[in-house]
Amino acid sequence: MKNNSARILLILLMMISCNLCAQEYWSRKPTPVNQDLQNCFFINGNTGWAAGDSGTVIRTTDGGNNWELQNTGTDYNIQDIYFINSSTGWALAWNIFPDSNSFQGTIILKTTNGGDIWTSSMYPDTNSFMKSVFFKDAQNGYLGGVPSSIVYTTNSGQSWNKSQIDSNLSLLLPVLKIKFFDNNTGYACGGFRDIGGIVWVTTNTGLNWTGTVVAPEPFFDMDIIFSNKVIMSGGDLEFGSSIARTTNTGMNWFYDTLGVFGLATGISFRTPAEVWMTGSYSQKFLISSDSGNSWNSVYTPDSAALFDIEFPDTNTGYACGEKGSVYKYDRTSTFVTSEYSYIDFSTFRLQQNFPNPFNPVTEIRYEIEKAGYISLKVYDMKGSEIKTLRNEYMTPGVYKEYFSGNNLPSGVYFLRIENGGKSGTVKMILIR
Repeated sequence: MKNNSARILLILLMMISCNLCAQEYWSRKPTPVNQDLQNCFFINGNTGWAAGDSGTVIRTTDGGNNWELQNTGTDYNIQDIYFINSSTGWALAWNIFPDSNSFQGTIILKTTNGGDIWTSSMYPDTNSFMKSVFFKDAQNGYLGGVPSSIVYTTNSGQSWNKSQIDSNLSLLLPVLKIKFFDNNTGYACGGFRDIGGIVWVTTNTGLNWTGTVVAPEPFFDMDIIFSNKVIMSGGDLEFGSSIARTTNTGMNWFYDTLGVFGLATGISFRTPAEVWMTGSYSQKFLISSDSGNSWNSVYTPDSAALFDIEFPDTNTGYACGEKGSVYKYDRTSTFVTSEYSYIDFSTFRLQQNFPNPFNPVTEIRYEIEKAGYISLKVYDMKGSEIKTLRNEYMTPGVYKEYFSGNNLPSGVYFLRIENGGKSGTVKMILIR
């Protein structure tokens, strides 16, 4: 009984620690708006935009420290926003209640000066409401929306052409997000609650799309880590958050519900191993440290409802949400102790151990890009060295080690790598 109580206490402490570590790198940034922000887009760690209700678009050029409100010329909610560089970008809004001088449909907003000035035009089909925008460059872009439709332009939106979508998919499920990995390979996702969640794939620049219904609820966002490796995020209030992922360019999809109330509305890879999702009104982040195979949920800072997330690089991330809230993830220290870690330097990379927590053995993967002396050691909470896994000259390559917790008590241990004067540490949790 005593051992069981100690184990329960240890697990509770780990859950609290996990929540604090997930929040450790996040801080709220002041914004000039109170409207809900549904989408964020960053071209680098300093410059980005957040958009949402009532035509709101705000921009930062100094890493989120200061935000300026931009004049979009519309009061309708911004559905999506996308930029190809610091100057040229697009946003979408729906003109649902037109006045005498306009007609209903999709408002396409465009800027060529970073959003200082937005110009608007109407998508020509009044029966289509576009939900997602993506441009490869200034000329070639894509829209997806309601009903099921994907269109493309080759002349910067002067005209739009319909892509060919599988004729057997007659449910007319809406397209909610489009992204391309390269010129040829792109993905789209969407669906409708209690009817189906669907994913589409193109390998011929978006001319043709092959769709697959893989879930009973919609997918809202996706992130592409390699051309063949994608994760979709979604869910509904009945099933909770869910994901679909592929590792073979959509030939097969793995679908899973995550047991967390709320919708996974935004998703972004921080590293090839570490993935974050926003849980919207569940007020939680969902985090995977093994490329989406398993997930943990933790409360967001201030228990804020966050709707979108983006990591422009491994050290910097942004999340936006209710009442004009924007949070920044800032990971500038080289000594990292979060459970969800990935050390990335120019000469070497260290992934988070898997599984974590573990009992009694865990796998450690790391990559060396430049030959040199590598030290890989495990320490306990007191800083005492437990084991040396490597301490030798090593050539470039991908390596794998195993660490056994046999004869060690449950607790937190630190895996530290050193090379060429640079070092990083990830936290490992042993549960016996």
